[in-house]
This record gives sequence, C-alpha cells and structure tokens, in this order.
Amino acid sequence: MKRILVCVIAVVMLLSGQVWAGAGKAELKITCWEGYAKPYLKDFKKLVKEKHGLDLEIKIHNPVDQDEFYEAAKKGTADLISPPQDLAKNPKFYCFKEGDFLLREPDLLNIPNFKHILPFFRKDQALIYKKKRYGVPYNCGPYGLAYNTAVVKQAPTSWNIFFEPRYKGKYTINNNFPKCNIWISALALGYSYEEMFDIAKMDRKKVQERLNLLVKNAKSLWDGAADPKEFPQLSLATTWGFAAQKANLNGGKWLLAQPKEGGSAWIDYWCITKAARGMTKQLCEEWINFMLDPVRQADVVHAQGVSPAVGNVGKLVSESEKKMFHVGDNDYFKTVALWRVMDEKTVKAFAEMWAEAKKLR
Repeated sequence: MKRILVCVIAVVMLLSGQVWAGAGKAELKITCWEGYAKPYLKDFKKLVKEKHGLDLEIKIHNPVDQDEFYEAAKKGTADLISPPQDLAKNPKFYCFKEGDFLLREPDLLNIPNFKHILPFFRKDQALIYKKKRYGVPYNCGPYGLAYNTAVVKQAPTSWNIFFEPRYKGKYTINNNFPKCNIWISALALGYSYEEMFDIAKMDRKKVQERLNLLVKNAKSLWDGAADPKEFPQLSLATTWGFAAQKANLNGGKWLLAQPKEGGSAWIDYWCITKAARGMTKQLCEEWINFMLDPVRQADVVHAQGVSPAVGNVGKLVSESEKKMFHVGDNDYFKTVALWRVMDEKTVKAFAEMWAEAKKLR
C-alpha cells in the first residue's frame, strides 16, 4: 500500500508540473535572448531557496532567431520564453489556436511588480487575447539611429542622413530583420506609420531604390546585434541600443538620435508556455516579478542598452541614461511605431525587396 501511495504522489506531482528530481528540487527551462537570464541566476536561485525551500536548476537556451521561441512553446521545451510582441499573433507563429494554446495566463497576483509597468506597455494588445493577458512586458528597444559624437557633431534629425554621400561605407545596418530597413527607407521618403506596414500603400519602386542605396553603401550588415568592436570605425549605425551602450563602456561617445520621421520599436515579453504547470508555473511568475524589480530593470539599461518596462528605477540609472533610453518616459513611447503583424502580401514583397537589395553588395 505504501509503495502504491508513493507512486500516486509522484504521478500527481508530474501532472501538476513539478519536476520529480527528489525532495526540495525543481527545474526551470528558459529560452530567451542572450543576456536576459544568465547574469541573474545566482540571485534568483537564492530567492527561490529562501522563499520556497527549493534547490532550483535552470536550463537556458539562447536562440539566434525568433522562430525558436515559437518552436520552444509548441514543443514544450521551455517553460519561459522572451519573444518580441508581434510574434504571438503572427499567422506563421500563431499561439492561440483553439484547443491548443501555446501560452498560459500569468497570475498577476504572483507578479506584484506588474503595477510599476508604464501605461504605454500595459495597454499594448499584442499579448492580449479575448481580454486575457498571455505575457508581461520586460523591456523595449528601437531600431535606433545611433551616431558617433566624435565624428557627427550635431544630432541627426532624419533617417536621410544614411543617404548622404559622405557617410558611404561608414555605417552598419541589420541583416536578419530586413523589414526594419524597409521601414526606415519608407520613413525617409515621408511615409507614415499607417503606410509603412503595408506594401499596398507605398510606391514599391521608390522604396526599393532607397533600400538599394542603404544596403549598397553600408560598411557591414549585422545579425542579432551590431558589433560594438566595429563602432570606432563608424560614424552611424542602426542598433537595438545594445551595441551603442557597449561601445560607450569601451570609451566610445555614441548617442541615439530621434529622427523627425519617427521610428519603429519592439517590446520583448516574458511568456509562460503550456509546458509550465503547478509549481513550475509559479516559479515562472516568480521569475517575471524578479525581472521587473527596479534593480534588474536598471540593468536593462546598464547591460542591455534598452528601455525598462517599469517607471520606478529612480536613481539606479544616471541622468544621461534616462535621457538616452527614455527611462520612465511614457509620452516618448507614444511617438514610436511598435512592430505590427503584416499581411502575407507585404511579407512576401519585403522578402523580395531585401533579396534584390543584397545583390548589390
């Protein structure tokens, strides 16, 4: 009878999402962008030990492409993922198929730091489905225009600076999110936010010509994140913000401009996948709350070079960092265009336009 009872308890724990690795042990699997988890493991494990009495093992996978977030959620190989806000409702990566939701609702009672998230981010509908929330904002970054103040003495006011002959071969742009380059090419031509996400609302030939020039004259194309080691050789760069911050930590003098045409931005979310159940799900919520703490949110600025989701970091960042990364500036975020899910026709056209532009390199 005792043996049967032990087996029943083990099965119940497995079904509830707890990892049966011995008493007082648990496991958490996280698929997230590089730098989003590893630096914080020691402190989080300590928190879990003190609060829940668990020895926690955390397995981290850093993807190279956002497709991996979807695959991790679909296959259940991660409990937590950190996708950009437009992924969940993208037809290619749809997470809300009836009867097979890939994400779980976080219990906000277990995430008290949620109340400090800026209104702009709380109102974002990307991870809201049928009035229910399936993700929590973590950070936000632009596809930004960075400039080397040692060379470019006045802050650029337009994306058109990339098309000035004097900067030929003196800038770098992204390679694996080509839509961002098409957006800035469109903005430089005067297209609005409502137009730049829809190829039917743009003159494709004109945008292609501008994109061709942008790609042809770039010194380099970067994947993932721009290379801060290259920045001393550059005058301009597109960046999520990471590289400019790292370049400055190594003696650079880079700032982010605010083009008059505006720009695009992403929000990375923490999302709990269908794999997380019971105590594992609660640990996911504990992690999200931990990452929204002012200390970790200040580190979003220091280590990542992007904007925190909360507005209560106070004096944990410098005045220059507040200005550069718009810390707590809810009104600023109202001026940017968050990445949107585009129709199939636009996605196909953008892929063709990028392929054509790259032939010129």
